[in-house]
Amino acid sequence: MANILSLEGIALNPVHGKLRRKVADLGKTLIGPNAVEVDRTGSYPEANIRALGAAGVLGALIPEEYGGLGVGIMGTAVLAEEIARHCASTAQVFCMHQCSLPLLTALADEKQRKTILRPIGRGEKICAYANSEPGTGNKLWHMESFARPDQDGYVFSARKSIVTSAGRADYYLVPVRADSTCGPTDLSLFLVEQGNPGIHVIAGMDPMGMRGSQSRPMHFRDCRVPQNARFGAPKVAFSYMMAYSLPPYLVGLSACYVGIAQSAMDAAIAHVKKRIHSDSGKSLADIETVQRYFGEMSLRIQQVRAAVHRIARLSDAAQLLFNQFDSAGILDSVVRENPDDPLFTDLANAKVSACEMAVEVCHRALQVCGGAAYIKGNPVERSYRDARAGSLQGPSDDTLKILVGRHLLGLKQPWA
Repeated sequence: MANILSLEGIALNPVHGKLRRKVADLGKTLIGPNAVEVDRTGSYPEANIRALGAAGVLGALIPEEYGGLGVGIMGTAVLAEEIARHCASTAQVFCMHQCSLPLLTALADEKQRKTILRPIGRGEKICAYANSEPGTGNKLWHMESFARPDQDGYVFSARKSIVTSAGRADYYLVPVRADSTCGPTDLSLFLVEQGNPGIHVIAGMDPMGMRGSQSRPMHFRDCRVPQNARFGAPKVAFSYMMAYSLPPYLVGLSACYVGIAQSAMDAAIAHVKKRIHSDSGKSLADIETVQRYFGEMSLRIQQVRAAVHRIARLSDAAQLLFNQFDSAGILDSVVRENPDDPLFTDLANAKVSACEMAVEVCHRALQVCGGAAYIKGNPVERSYRDARAGSLQGPSDDTLKILVGRHLLGLKQPWA
């Protein structure tokens, strides 16, 4: 009865609300309990991913006609946040998988859609995005590696800085320059299947947070792929990445960090309600300062959640426009001619605000819980470590702030 006036769920459409409840149930029974071991050992959350596939949510951004949910970027944001409330590593895998799907859908020919998209839409296959390169760091608009024709297909060598689900994904999306003479944004996109002898995962990383996401450097060494492994025409992949991959990537990450912050606050609430001081007989929850801290935490989460949902809906509207440009054969030219479109700065601001908010809320939750939350394995401690990853994920928060500043000052963007 106490929750009769709650807007939780009402603000979502019925489809999104139903999906979130389905994932919330999985979170309580499987994803959350597994998160402890995933974090402790740094193991890939295989069981969690399989469960999400069986639940039908891994194909969130695959159109319904190819077996997916077709719930758009807004629906994906709802799912990413809920998954992250229970296991940040699983949410990271989910987000990186989702951001590849609109790109594949847009560039695939009809045969590729039937043979590749359908199994992905059914939740049977996982994709990884092998994007950033060591020479340029988190500047995702500059690629040094390139492809060249080879017999009946292509061959390329590319070192990629960090790839989520490295060694565990079924497919890797690998953007490289179309040939050695092309500029850094004249990219072709290749889909490399797991088992290709050119795939090499660089082992040995022991990250502080997001420990189960299997984010590792990869080397695609003399990687040979058939002709049909190239998705779309040569040189256009960068524009398609900006249109179809960047929005779900930055929105998905933002939603993930909202979920991490919510998880930290939930754990802190549970702690202060049961922590009773023997001298006063009162709980930590009875202290006004603690009450104010929770009010501040909730305010920050709600502010950023609203912003993420706004940009998610805006991105869904933009996708329809991009589809029209694609159908008219002008998407590449439109994106290249509009590097300063406000959509891109809105996406940047969403990611930065979510990552900074998550650290702020996790820090406050740690302070409220005291020494108990400082112990390794405590859910607040885990959320704090996971939250710190956000500002470093490419494009890093510092890089995004510079791009937003350049936009405001009327300066050219680096990829223009």
